[in-house]
Amino acid sequence: MKIYEIPDKFVQQWNPEVRAIIDTVYDYNISLTEFKNVVMINGLNFARANNAHAWIVDSSFAKGEFSPEIQKYITHEVFPAFILKGIYYFLTINSKIASSTRKTVNEFKTSANLRGLQQIEVV
Repeated sequence: MKIYEIPDKFVQQWNPEVRAIIDTVYDYNISLTEFKNVVMINGLNFARANNAHAWIVDSSFAKGEFSPEIQKYITHEVFPAFILKGIYYFLTINSKIASSTRKTVNEFKTSANLRGLQQIEVV
């Protein structure tokens, strides 16, 4: 079930069988406002209402990387909010096409572990 979309950049879906939000990223070049809308407003509200336990970020065909501003926001706002809303597992799938995207995924991994999330990386 689709929750939210930024055309040609980001699709957010719900998988009720595994109680997970799945973000499929095609282009990491989005604004902080767009990011907040997709993750903090739409995604987390849906996750809370549906008792989600996992958040999956599929970057297999993504290009680019999040801005430093978004990466900082993820560390200081998103991961603590995940814990408060009951998200305990954070899974990332690396890009097959852009090595620069791995920087963003590695930032996720470091931040998630520091915040108490179980982070799983799929390469």
